[in-house]
Amino acid sequence: MWHTEAVEEFYSPDITTETEPDPPYMQRSYKLQQTGNYQLPDLEDNEAELYFQSHTNIFFIISTIFQAGLAKLNPRQTCAIESAARSNPEWKVFVLFVSATEFSFFNSPNIVPLLPYPNVFLRRVNMTTFGLGSPVEEMFERGALRNSSFIVEHTSDVLRLLTVYKYGGTYLDTDVVVMKSLDELPLNYLVSEGDGFVANGIINLQASGVGHTLAESMLRDVAKNYSATEWAANGPFLVTRILRQYCNVTEPWHMTREQCGGQFGVLPPDQFFQVFYPHQSWYFEANRTREVMERMKGKVLTHLWNKLTNGIKLKKDADAAYIELARLYCPNALWSVKEYF
Repeated sequence: MWHTEAVEEFYSPDITTETEPDPPYMQRSYKLQQTGNYQLPDLEDNEAELYFQSHTNIFFIISTIFQAGLAKLNPRQTCAIESAARSNPEWKVFVLFVSATEFSFFNSPNIVPLLPYPNVFLRRVNMTTFGLGSPVEEMFERGALRNSSFIVEHTSDVLRLLTVYKYGGTYLDTDVVVMKSLDELPLNYLVSEGDGFVANGIINLQASGVGHTLAESMLRDVAKNYSATEWAANGPFLVTRILRQYCNVTEPWHMTREQCGGQFGVLPPDQFFQVFYPHQSWYFEANRTREVMERMKGKVLTHLWNKLTNGIKLKKDADAAYIELARLYCPNALWSVKEYF
C-alpha cells in the first residue's frame, strides 16, 4: 500500500504498450510515447499552473546529466520531494529536469513513488528558451554554464534564482525532509549557514515586490560575475554579497526582517540546519537517533548535508534518525527501496 491521502491504491506499473490505459493517478499531461516512456511536459508550455497562487510554488531542480534523456532520481531525492508534497498538500511541487525529456516506470523506479501525489508536477526545462527576457539571457546564449568546472552545481545555482525570478515561490535542495507546512514561514526569506554566509539551498522569493527585486539583483550579479571555476561562487557567495548590500550589514545573523526593510529576512541556522557540520553523520547513527529527533520537534524542515553524507549507506530498517524521518514524511520513498535508502 502506498501512503498518500490522495489515492487509496497504487496501480501496478505494468505498462508495455501504447494501448494500455494510464494509471488512475497519472496526470494527463504525461504523454505515453511509442517507446513506452512518458514525456515530461515543458515547464514553459504550462505556465498558467505556475502563475496561479504563485506563493504556493515549491521547486526542486535536477540538473544531473542523464543518458538518453531519461529522468531518474535517487531514493533520498524522492524523499525530499515526497515530504514536501505530503506536508504541503495545497501547494504545487514542481520537479524540474534540465537534461531529461522522459521518464519510465521501469528505468525511473524512484519517480514512481511520487506519482500518486496530485500536487507533484514533473517538468523539463528548455535551456534554449528559459532565460529569454531575463538578466541572464545573454549568459545562456553564449553557453556559459556548459563551460563550468561544476556544471551540475552551477546550473542549479543559476536556475533556482531564475525560476523564483520568473514565477515566485520556494526553492528547496533535494537533501531536505519537509516536516510541516511552509505556510508557517513568512514570505521572502533565505537562511544563514552559520558560518558567515547565507545559504542558497532554501530560497523563498515572491513573484513581485521585494522578492522579485532581490531575485533580479542576484541574477544581474551572476550575469556580471559568473565564475566557472569556483564551486560556491554562484551560490552562497553570490547571495551573501547581494544581501549584505540590501540589508546594509555584513553578518547574516543581523539580516533580520527589521534590518532588511520589513519585507525580507534571513532566518537563523537552526530553522533548517538543526544538526551542524561536523556532526552531519548523526542523522545516520543509531546512538544519535533520540537526540536528532528531539531537535526536529516543531521544525518545518531539516537539511541533511548531501554533499557530505551521500556516501553513507543506510539500510531501510536501520535505527537512525533519517529512517525515522522517512517513515513519517516520505513513506513511499522508503517503502519502494529494496535494501538501502
